[in-house]
Amino acid sequence: MPVTTPAQIQSTTAGPSDPPSPAPLRPPRRRRSKLLVLTGLVLSALCTTGVVWVFHSGDATVSAVGVASPVRYGQTITEGALREVRVRPDPGLRPVPWDQRSQLVGKPATTDLIPGGIVTPEAVRGELPPIPGQQLVGVAVKPAQAPATPLRPRQPVLLVPSSQGGSGAEEWEPVRGTVLRVGERDAGGLRVVDVVVPERSGPRLATRASAGTVAIVLLPGG
Repeated sequence: MPVTTPAQIQSTTAGPSDPPSPAPLRPPRRRRSKLLVLTGLVLSALCTTGVVWVFHSGDATVSAVGVASPVRYGQTITEGALREVRVRPDPGLRPVPWDQRSQLVGKPATTDLIPGGIVTPEAVRGELPPIPGQQLVGVAVKPAQAPATPLRPRQPVLLVPSSQGGSGAEEWEPVRGTVLRVGERDAGGLRVVDVVVPERSGPRLATRASAGTVAIVLLPGG
């Protein structure tokens, strides 16, 4: 029987030698172009300038006329009722410029001016009553001849007979009207309320009102 030597065993188990691993490849170094860097800086500066310009242009405001104290429909606008405000331009908004506020002072308001609001030309352009077909009558009433609820301009009312002026009330057809202005009470508690009524009812109603035989009833919607 043949005898296997250790050398033969070593030569049999040993395989072919592995080839050496290749060295890792390093990407070539790229030199940054100075022109590209400069271009990037310029573009960045332009973008920043554009953003700042848009911000400031969107934040631009103009000086306009605002409302400092309430002015009711039909009341005269005073200098103290106005104040300067800053607003952003808006195509849907037409505020009166602050340097034109003198055109508003002394004119009656054709709408209610509320503090915090902005005054537009329409606030003084409307026509106040009486208009053709209407008459304005001053109705003097005592506390018992009008509601305790304060009357306000443009409230619809019904003028009815009252017995305050004598022992009995004259019978006449009630007249519908609209409050235009409410006066202050005098020392005797008498208050004059300006009421717009149809032209046909004006003269007779004025005669009855001067005699103190008219009472005011507040209608729905007032």
